[in-house]
Amino acid sequence: MNQARTLRLSAATLASLAALGSLPAHAEMEVTPYGSLRIQTEAVSVDEAQPGEDDSYTGLRDAYSRLGARATFNDLDWVDITATVEFPINSALMRAEDPTFFQSFYKGNNKPRVADIAATTESMGSLRVGTQWLAYYNSVAYPVDFFSSFYSGYATQATFRRDAATYTTPSMAGLTGTVSAVDLTDEAGTSYLDTWQYALSWALNDLTLGLAYQDSEQDSGDQADQLGASLAYVMGGWRFAAKVEQLQSNDDTLQDEDPVTYNLYGSYSWNKYTVKAMFANGEESDDPAAFFQGDSYQVGLDYQYSDNLKLFADYFYEELGYAIYTPTSRSFNPLAGYQVDSDGQAISLGLRYDF
Repeated sequence: MNQARTLRLSAATLASLAALGSLPAHAEMEVTPYGSLRIQTEAVSVDEAQPGEDDSYTGLRDAYSRLGARATFNDLDWVDITATVEFPINSALMRAEDPTFFQSFYKGNNKPRVADIAATTESMGSLRVGTQWLAYYNSVAYPVDFFSSFYSGYATQATFRRDAATYTTPSMAGLTGTVSAVDLTDEAGTSYLDTWQYALSWALNDLTLGLAYQDSEQDSGDQADQLGASLAYVMGGWRFAAKVEQLQSNDDTLQDEDPVTYNLYGSYSWNKYTVKAMFANGEESDDPAAFFQGDSYQVGLDYQYSDNLKLFADYFYEELGYAIYTPTSRSFNPLAGYQVDSDGQAISLGLRYDF
């Protein structure tokens, strides 16, 4: 990691936050705390677990709890400014950490999920700097990431959050463009913002189309690039979504290069209930960027008990190990082993309380 460049972006974010505190006396800044407690009890089984682990267990698992605060300043005539800081909370283990442990591969598992500042104008679009949700994920993977349990969102090759500097155009006839410089790897010897992401989104009435491309690691050039597209359609209580992704391998020694992943999702909402279902498939590949491989299925039922409280039930199946963890994981550690035959099943009952 290029530490000097890391400090420059972090310092820029902190300086921007400090600038919010030095606005004119007549300025009004609104600070809103928020959070979400999400926890599930689950019964899990796999055909054969790793040595030393049981093939099945029951226990508690966090489902992406978080605690944050958002500061907004909208008094200027030409620009709105928003700053956000949000930390992950592993409610099952009572720790401030990402329950997936993906963040441990980056800069540490207890760093903020989000720590950014954005300036938005009506005529020129928005600029966002800091740790944020990424343009490729937002355009391609998010439309099918709609389950309430811990097992939501795994069936993708996309990276979710990283340090980035992102510009988004104003919407023109429903069309929006995004370009983002991303710190994908945080590895020694690579530049800080080592990857570019480009995305287009087109919203037309109840139909939304997304297209995105990731140009990975400018310095080394050996990481796979990514190309993805998505579609989402809403009609009354129905919601349908699909995505397809292709890794574009840059390593000539691979036997199974350029694997494709696709997802099909559908849901129906009535009264306080929502039922959901998804099928996903990832082609098997020896490309190390092919995180998700094999088939997976998921069905879920949500019950909106009150404005703040949601109850959910979820069934998840994975052909190859990638999302069902060991019961006391302190790192990314699939119960059956990573990308080995799993036939894993997880039944979850949980709650989500938002405030």
